[in-house]
Amino acid sequence: MLSYGSSVKAFIEADTLLVLGSIFVILTFFSNLSFALPRFAVQNGSSCIACHVNPTGSGLRNDYGSNVVALEELPLERWLDKGNEDWDGYISDHLQIGGDFRLQGVQYNDSDNKRRSAFFPMQADIYSYLKLNNNASIFTKIGVRGSSRLSAEYWALVNNLPQNAWVRVGRTLPNYGLRVDDHTSFIRGGNFNRTLLDLDKEGLIFGPYLDPPVIIELGVPMFGGLQWTSSISTDVLNNSSEELNNLTTQFNYIGNINDNIAYMGGFSYMQENNFSMLGISGGISFSDFTWTFEADQAENWIDGNTSLALYDEIAWEIIQGVQLIGKYDFFDPKTDWQTGSISRYTFGAEIYPLNIMEIKLQLRMNQVDLDNAATTDPEYLIQTHFWF
Repeated sequence: MLSYGSSVKAFIEADTLLVLGSIFVILTFFSNLSFALPRFAVQNGSSCIACHVNPTGSGLRNDYGSNVVALEELPLERWLDKGNEDWDGYISDHLQIGGDFRLQGVQYNDSDNKRRSAFFPMQADIYSYLKLNNNASIFTKIGVRGSSRLSAEYWALVNNLPQNAWVRVGRTLPNYGLRVDDHTSFIRGGNFNRTLLDLDKEGLIFGPYLDPPVIIELGVPMFGGLQWTSSISTDVLNNSSEELNNLTTQFNYIGNINDNIAYMGGFSYMQENNFSMLGISGGISFSDFTWTFEADQAENWIDGNTSLALYDEIAWEIIQGVQLIGKYDFFDPKTDWQTGSISRYTFGAEIYPLNIMEIKLQLRMNQVDLDNAATTDPEYLIQTHFWF
């Protein structure tokens, strides 16, 4: 427990918000490409910083991510000429802006076994990236989760330090595991509104409504494709605390054997008061197939017990712009129990018709391991994702 957490928090929020608040009015009118999938990093055999302004990935893309990957490598080839080559998000030499929007429809059975359908907004984020010079920049994200909940993320980055290291200070989530875009995966937040085991938590800590803590992060590219990040932050689990109680560290290695084979492997650890979590993650890409995985064990997350979460995904790019997906998610909230785990099987497709649009189609089956093991009726999901 570090006693200087309150002063660090006050300094970060006062100075950063003063600079970033004036930008928000401008941001509401513009947006740019801003999504991330660890699968893409494995496929390309390059770290997330190659495509994103965030050194640990996700969110707003840089020049290469916007003008090369999204414009030439991501969408269907027949519509490549429909991409907007004139818009890269820069409204000045130093200011880049962007946005990220998701809508989702789902059909499922409710608790009375009646078929229900729902359509709702999942994400609406506005981004800015102010490059002060070659060594310093400021990022902000202001968005809405669900129908009305506001969220904010902001940080200042100093890079090009010795060993190409960087230091980041602000409000953002610690760098842990695979930052997949599906918050219902058990390695992130899992089930929220429609729980299957009648538990308050059916997944790990990274739910969609988690407020980013105040954080100080150090990142060091070590050798080859190895990167180390470590951070201290205010509580992630108990956001009301102003003490720097959270320590998170990650080692991640990514590389390629040849033009057809790339791979990634990582180790993550988090400690906060009596809660701890450790995990391994990685993947391999061969030709048009990519496998990614993560396994996490959490202590004192649910009623003082040990919890286990697994994630496996296989993607097959049948043509440029279309990927078929098979995914397995597993969550055991209390490993001491002989029953009481959840398995989810997902089959679907991800289609990128344009460089500003993704369509996701999924069929999901949940299997609950109770005294009388049962498989729920299938869920059908459609999600549209736009960036501009």
